[in-house]
Amino acid sequence: MVIKRSEAGKKTTWKDWFIYIVLVMLIIMFTILNKNFFSFSNLGNIARQAAMVSIIGFGMTFLITSANIDLSVGSVAALTGVMSAFTLKWGFGIIGASLVGLLIGVIIGLINGIIVTKVKIPSFLVTLGMLSIARGTALTITGTKAEVIYSKGFKVFWGAGELFHVPIVLIWVIVLLSISVIIYNYTIFGNHVKATGGNIVAAKFSGIKTDWVVIRSFLFSGLCTAVAGLILTSRIGTGRPEIGSGLELDSIAAVILGGTSLFGGKGSVVKTLVGALIMTIITNGLIILGVEYSVQMIIKGVIIVAAVSLAE
Repeated sequence: MVIKRSEAGKKTTWKDWFIYIVLVMLIIMFTILNKNFFSFSNLGNIARQAAMVSIIGFGMTFLITSANIDLSVGSVAALTGVMSAFTLKWGFGIIGASLVGLLIGVIIGLINGIIVTKVKIPSFLVTLGMLSIARGTALTITGTKAEVIYSKGFKVFWGAGELFHVPIVLIWVIVLLSISVIIYNYTIFGNHVKATGGNIVAAKFSGIKTDWVVIRSFLFSGLCTAVAGLILTSRIGTGRPEIGSGLELDSIAAVILGGTSLFGGKGSVVKTLVGALIMTIITNGLIILGVEYSVQMIIKGVIIVAAVSLAE
């Protein structure tokens, strides 16, 4: 891996700090409205709830920066969990179940990437179709029923346990955040992702193998999605074919809130994490306040649109 610093000497503006201001304001607002919001237990819940959106968002940052998108992540997360649960049931152990889950995410990412680059079908349509395929496969395999996971080791390893009083799910977030930041900001591949999304024609003329860049972005997104699926499955203790619904929209919203351009070319992995926290805090805070789900959706949408509009 060749290391290369990107965006050196970039001038910082108030817009670069806007998402952090929104995060702080939301925390202050919900703390004033309900003192239980800032409790240690609720902050822990927010961190755990934001983990799946964050991890999927890391991979999605690469995709959206390359001017692509993946609508299948929620369904792939469900299929990952279901297949891992069945692999455990068949006696292949923690390592076997984990590898199967990760492999499913990577293979689906590879399929998406190849169809987008070689068949020249827009990623929106390809992944919309994969959304149905993955969800339908999960429902068919399970017969629409949950597959219980009895392996305590699997559940602890993928996020239901703690290490030195630190939730393992947070350790996974930190590990994947670190890897994503290094690749996105300090490697040639990361710069090629930005170049491909910024101007694919110019990138091709400069010698960048743009198809391979897009495929690798889908591969990384598939890997992140598989990890999120394993974490979610370990937390609920069952492989459920219906889990992950809505993760695609939340992760995309987190990435866009984090300043990644929907048209490609620029983004920030760290701000994607902040965007995921904002999404989770809004949902958590409204639930604590007892706001009805239908009203939650309206408020959540207004806040997201307002935040993105002001940050542009």
